[in-house]
Amino acid sequence: MELANIGFPIIVHEKPSGVIGIVAFTDEQRETLLKRQQILAEFLKYMCALLESKLITQDYSNSLERQLTAIISEEQRLQGDTPFLGEDRAIRNILALVQKISAADSSVLITGESGTGKEVLAKRIHALSPRRNKLMISVNCGALPENLVESELFGYEEGAFTGARKGGYTGKFELANGSTLFLDEITEMPLTMQTKLLRVLQEKTVERLGGKTPLAVDVRIIAATNRDIEALVRDGLFRSDLYYRLNVIPIKLPPLRERRGDIPLLVNHFIQRYNRLFKKHIEGMDAEAMQLITHHDWPGNVRELNNLIEYLENIVDTGRLGVSDLPIQFQRLAAAKQDAVGTTLRHRLESYEKRLLQTLLQGSDGSAGMGDLARQLGISRATLYRKLTAFGLTGCLKNEISFRK
Repeated sequence: MELANIGFPIIVHEKPSGVIGIVAFTDEQRETLLKRQQILAEFLKYMCALLESKLITQDYSNSLERQLTAIISEEQRLQGDTPFLGEDRAIRNILALVQKISAADSSVLITGESGTGKEVLAKRIHALSPRRNKLMISVNCGALPENLVESELFGYEEGAFTGARKGGYTGKFELANGSTLFLDEITEMPLTMQTKLLRVLQEKTVERLGGKTPLAVDVRIIAATNRDIEALVRDGLFRSDLYYRLNVIPIKLPPLRERRGDIPLLVNHFIQRYNRLFKKHIEGMDAEAMQLITHHDWPGNVRELNNLIEYLENIVDTGRLGVSDLPIQFQRLAAAKQDAVGTTLRHRLESYEKRLLQTLLQGSDGSAGMGDLARQLGISRATLYRKLTAFGLTGCLKNEISFRK
């Protein structure tokens, strides 16, 4: 039987989550409780605050854990939505190599032109590795100001320098502990930082700016560059010892112009992807347009091709993509290719004449009459009408009445 008690509610996020108290069951306990009521109340308040803090921290930690799980799940979904595709022999060899090396912890150096898919391949390596349940951390070394590279990679303690964040800052190496760290544009890293990075890779520990205790890290490094890193090493612009440390498993991605056979595969993949994203119903690309883009040199590689399909999916709603849907530079290539087919001077002159008339008609707002256009070209109105009819361009005029002027 309770003879006396003191209790305080435990409040979490402004809602009661429990009660902490002291209960007396004997006369002696009741006397003690009454005599020491103030001291015991202060003790309970202190314990109540500790429990509230612990519960809030645990709740916040659980929330962060759920968010991180959601982010990792989304990354894995995006990895499936943006796979590294290709049936070219070089690509098949690369994908076979990736299968072999994914389970290891050895450093990987991916080289290749901009837009060839270096980060996509890095994500594939990570997704196939035992580290896949943790988020791969990516750093663009070329986008970091030189004075921030060290703090971004290794973090800092509170008060390490003027303007340092309260509570310090966790660097990318710590965030990638137990996971993969992708260092893009590694050749843009300053030489002074290359030395510190080499030490971290050798010792497998990092030390925050202003810190005194080295922190052990278990990180797999995947680095990438679109520059000739071997030439930079020869010129003394990149440390040779760091290069050899990173270049344990070298992978060189070929440009798209060297794997043109993969273009139809990539086009169809991107069409399906943007059909889902934009809720469109594009059925594919016709043979003439496909042949045209297959012969393009693609200086921006797969990224440029992806951007082209995204553009087309924005302006076309349904059906098949054709030459007329492509940007003007591709249409000019198509016209030039068509001209090259002709073997006679007459054919080439007619092709040029037709394109000239098309340009003039497209630039007209429809208010100019046939007479004005004929005078501009130095021919009679009847001759102009005959040429427009022969080339099938009469429908291009915005104002049909102008034929009678």
